[in-house]
Amino acid sequence: MDSKASPVTLREAVLHSLDLPRLRDAWVRECAHGYGRRHAREASPWVGLAQVQERLLWSQALESRRLSGHDLPVPHIPDVDALLDLATRPGAALSGRELRLIHDVLTAQRSYWASLSASSSEDILTPLVAQLAPPGALLQRLDAAVDEDGELRDGASPALAAIRQRIRASRAELQRFLQGLLRAGDLADAWQDQVIALRGERYVLPLKATHKGRLRGIIHDRSASGETLFIEPLTAVDLNNRLVQERREEGQEQERIRQQLTAAIGAVAVSVAACLGLMGRLDAVRAGLALGQRFAGRLPSVAADARFALRQLRHPLLCLQHGADAVVGNDISLGGEVRQLLISGPNTGGKTALLKALGLSHLLAYLGLPVAAEGIFGYFPQIFTVIGDAQDINADLSTFSSQLLRLKAVLAAADAQSLILLDEMGSGTDPREGGALAQAVAAELLRRGACSLITSHLEVMKRYALGRPAVLLAGMAFDPERLAPTYRLQWGVGGASHGLAIARRVGLPATVVDAAQGLLADDRDDWERWETQREGLLEDAQRAAAEAEQARAAAQTLELRLARELEAIRQERAAAAEAARAQWEKALSDGRRQIRESIAALKSGRDTQAAWDALAAADRPFQESAAAPAPAPLPQPGDTGLFLPLRQAAQVLAVDGAQGRVQIALRGKTLWVPLQQFSCEQGVQIPKEAGRAHYLAPETLPWRLDLRGQRREEALQALCRHIDDAVAAGRREVEVLHGTGNGILAEMVREFARSDPRIGQWRMARPEQGGGGVSELELR
Repeated sequence: MDSKASPVTLREAVLHSLDLPRLRDAWVRECAHGYGRRHAREASPWVGLAQVQERLLWSQALESRRLSGHDLPVPHIPDVDALLDLATRPGAALSGRELRLIHDVLTAQRSYWASLSASSSEDILTPLVAQLAPPGALLQRLDAAVDEDGELRDGASPALAAIRQRIRASRAELQRFLQGLLRAGDLADAWQDQVIALRGERYVLPLKATHKGRLRGIIHDRSASGETLFIEPLTAVDLNNRLVQERREEGQEQERIRQQLTAAIGAVAVSVAACLGLMGRLDAVRAGLALGQRFAGRLPSVAADARFALRQLRHPLLCLQHGADAVVGNDISLGGEVRQLLISGPNTGGKTALLKALGLSHLLAYLGLPVAAEGIFGYFPQIFTVIGDAQDINADLSTFSSQLLRLKAVLAAADAQSLILLDEMGSGTDPREGGALAQAVAAELLRRGACSLITSHLEVMKRYALGRPAVLLAGMAFDPERLAPTYRLQWGVGGASHGLAIARRVGLPATVVDAAQGLLADDRDDWERWETQREGLLEDAQRAAAEAEQARAAAQTLELRLARELEAIRQERAAAAEAARAQWEKALSDGRRQIRESIAALKSGRDTQAAWDALAAADRPFQESAAAPAPAPLPQPGDTGLFLPLRQAAQVLAVDGAQGRVQIALRGKTLWVPLQQFSCEQGVQIPKEAGRAHYLAPETLPWRLDLRGQRREEALQALCRHIDDAVAAGRREVEVLHGTGNGILAEMVREFARSDPRIGQWRMARPEQGGGGVSELELR
């Protein structure tokens, strides 16, 4: 770290060393929309005390409202910043879909406003009710003018409604005229198909190329084969011109409506943008409270002075990972007369985690978020950390050099309002020099009055703490019986390093650990004692190895015995099968003989009753062997097979064994059928959606059936089922997509519409809805 690094760089380093980015990511994932996520990403803990208190009041107010049953909504809000900016420009016109996005934003704004208005209590959020009040008139205009797909409704303006009414009348008149030409007797053989096509916004007829000249008109297109000419009869030119003109008038009116609505949005764009910021902050606060519930956090209290007194402090990320109950909490306090705390103890004992938990919890409190602790937090305008190994090979910095550079930056800015967190002071170099430097840095921080927490293994630092009344000594407890840390902080006692015990626990060679223990004790008696223990451990290991070998031999013996028993069972099964086969063949031979004798008796005219009795007796063994077959297993969800009445591939969705039925997915539909009508067949391939009939669910509008790519008979069956379902669902209109093609499917649809009494009227769809490739059927 450069000693001349800017405060921004130092603060970013502190945030990363305290794991705030990881917790911020979890916070962002709890947000409902982009504006909430933006606020969560951009919120900084480096703010004044007044803003910290305001953030906490927002969180407390939202938590109180949630507990009273007035929780905030969780809507999806699209990003409309660019659209709001565009709406403020003169003459701008948002598209229909963009207008619908603005409508969705205003709807979300109304939901936030309604949620905050529902509470009768007065709190810091009460003034937001007036700020979040949505522009009701604009919202009603957008709702009346734009549908869910971003298309302008007829009611967007009286002029648009009138124009579209004229368009429908003109199109119907033109289609009636062209239908008359198609049905004219003198031209019946001139048409390639009895269908009206659309080319270049003009309705045309498919004339056979061999009949060119029999009808005067304008050729607009020809088929790929050249056999069909798409001709506009001269007698239909005026009708087509009128329809084209009316469509242009429709487009001009739609453009005018979009400009008016865009101008109305531009008039409130600044207000809406401000409301989006408020909704983002509200969503981020709600998400922070939800995140706090996951690690059993609670909203903190932040005092005005640089001191803190916390109970059951835990690291929130550890609580998220392992559960709050599994993480050990510690009481810790600093400030007033005591300005420094020295923590010692073994590696992996929890010293670094405790430092990070303290610093991260202060940052969360400054963000207005819950913390995994109880008590009072202090307000520290500056928090500095030297935690972790920040060595840089490219910069030729060792661990110790990097630690010194960071210490230099800390000492350049630390004061009485600072919180300093230093991990493993004096490590990475000669213990004597490192200990001397650690004492000097700690004494300088104490002289400046900063609240500082320092962790160290060095014995000299423990003596430093015991010799100063403003410094407290504590240690992380260690269980010598289990050779494991307890992660609990013990006050007034320096924690032993337990380095040799930890080395033994992690599996360092026993000889190395024993040698280190002997050098540390420097006592021959200790050597003999450890040698005795080593011999004992060796004997225990040999005894365990012998027991393991015995267990392995026993397992092999058991495996051989089981293999022999399995082979015997196989032989018995084979013998039983052979005996059953022989018995069956004998019964079959005897039955055939008796049948032949009975047939001969019947032919000779002898005692016929005796012959029939003999046949019944010969048939009785076969009836007994075939009686009461085992019930077939029920199909399972996900199985594939055949729907027997139609011999169609289907997939099982659910099984109702009590009522003897199964739910299947068949050709885009879901239906319950009796178990007898479904046969499980492994390897049956479910056909792809393309090239077969399918239509949308009844809840979607409009009902559209796609017949493209089907044969006439198959398409007719699909159309009948579609009309049956539509009538049963109470639909008034359906759409049939058959394409233009060679016209076979279109002709079939028209014949069906004329012959089916349930269909009141048939018409071709509007150009924007498919034109001649789509038929619209009105049901009676």
